Amino acid sequence: MNNDEMIARQLLVLARKIKQRRNLHIQDLNLTTGQADALKYFADHPNQTIAMFKDYQEITHQTARVIVQHLVTLGVVTLAPNPNDGRAKLVVVTPLGLTKRAQLNEHGWRTSEELFAGFTAEEQQQFLALVRRANANLEGE
Repeated sequence: MNNDEMIARQLLVLARKIKQRRNLHIQDLNLTTGQADALKYFADHPNQTIAMFKDYQEITHQTARVIVQHLVTLGVVTLAPNPNDGRAKLVVVTPLGLTKRAQLNEHGWRTSEELFAGFTAEEQQQFLALVRRANANLEGE
């Protein structure tokens, strides 16, 4: 096995571990991965429409609508009239949604702290720069 294969394999193992941790956490919050991503989007980008979320996530409008409808049912978002377009509703995060968003953030920070245990600040920055470069290399494939 050459060095590139070993690095790629280690990155896959790391990605799987991070994903497993995230899945367990969002399950505790009674959310799916798609719902957690949508909640994060709407909390970080207030007063957006389902169409804007669809474009951001690069998913179909129907999929975006289903995800948002589940969030409404869970009580983490509501739909409000859009003063700029009567056909589109604005998605507004509720106080419960903001609480769950804060819990998602907290879990992300806790995972980062555990991931970088024993790293110096400089090593963390180097790792981040290398991961960003690797991701950029794979964009558009």
